[in-house]
Amino acid sequence: MNQQEFEIVNDGQAVDKDFVNSWDILDYCLQYNGSLTISFVGAVIKNNKTLFSFPKHYQVDKMTDDQVSCMKQILYVLAKSKASYGSFDKGVKGEFPIKAYLGVLMHYKKYGLYLADERYLEKGYAGNVDWDRTVNLSNKIIQKKGVIFFPFVIKKNRDKSVFISDCMNYVLSDASKYRSLISTIMPYESVNKDSIFRNLKYVINELKKIRNMYFKDIEKRLINNLIEYMEWKSKAKNNVRLLTLKFENYWELMITKYLNDKFSGIIKDNSSEDNDKIIWSDNKKYRFEKPKMEYIETPKTRSKFPNRNPHKIQYDHIFIDDENRYIVIFDSKYFNDEIDDLNYKQLFYYYNIYQKYPEYCIDNGLLVPTEKDYYIKIHVDRTDLDGVKIVEHYINLKLVLDHYAKSV
Repeated sequence: MNQQEFEIVNDGQAVDKDFVNSWDILDYCLQYNGSLTISFVGAVIKNNKTLFSFPKHYQVDKMTDDQVSCMKQILYVLAKSKASYGSFDKGVKGEFPIKAYLGVLMHYKKYGLYLADERYLEKGYAGNVDWDRTVNLSNKIIQKKGVIFFPFVIKKNRDKSVFISDCMNYVLSDASKYRSLISTIMPYESVNKDSIFRNLKYVINELKKIRNMYFKDIEKRLINNLIEYMEWKSKAKNNVRLLTLKFENYWELMITKYLNDKFSGIIKDNSSEDNDKIIWSDNKKYRFEKPKMEYIETPKTRSKFPNRNPHKIQYDHIFIDDENRYIVIFDSKYFNDEIDDLNYKQLFYYYNIYQKYPEYCIDNGLLVPTEKDYYIKIHVDRTDLDGVKIVEHYINLKLVLDHYAKSV
């Protein structure tokens, strides 16, 4: 890739209307008081040019191999999640149909191009005679030497796989053009190039016609995946999008994995410049969980106000060590800039936990992605008043991405 082939933005970045229209990304921007702001992470390809939108906090002035690698990892994680039936990210309008493509690919890997013979009967004199049907259905001439049947009922097979195979071939070949960005796509060279695929609407209609002729679930899934891909292609042409409007969910998901594998404690040494920093190494002790939503008031208090909607909270990441009376509570944050305003929610989390565990030592922090090496900032320090201390942990996004990508 050379610098002229792509443009770079960040989620949360203000852009003008001409830029939005040139990339056709209005659906993926926030509009407020006449201003437009990028609201996605991922890639958009239009007319052979590529727009990369990096996460907030991941500042990129110019593309390097590391930045390209980071974006490829982001797209890999998006693709794997969107292909999952349990994904929280259902995709957006006009997006590359990764689930449909992978469905076709999995069928190809397991069975090859679609093959199926159809048995049928025809009248004639050459071939494998179906004697039962010939006796029952054919005309008969009775002679001295016996009975002559005419014509015979002949059993034959015909290959009904050619069209579906051609459709699979088209999907696998077309998708392979985007493999340089989406690593889950398999390299594939077209077996042949049928002119029928210049008219995708016709192909889609034919697939819908034959869909009812198939009864096996595996065949129906294959045809449905082919239809979904063709419908996307007929509208998208060569404009490709793979993106998410919910990168905060991905960040929380990835950092959970990173914490459970790499969090090994927090440095407690006021004389050290590394005080309050996380110790990153292989973790075999700490297991962070995301507990269920919980009410912040007692049942007795809530019952006094039956018509009021009671408030609930949910921690992103919490570890409780009853043996050592120690609690770690983190909240994943995905903001435009470093955190300037007081995070009242995290402050309340401390008091809510402390009320339940007054004898426990509590470490409280915010987890924020960055393109820099890991560093911390003190968000609030009330240790001399009531023990509250909240630390902002800025964690290298590329390290978290690389680690998570190995597990999916």
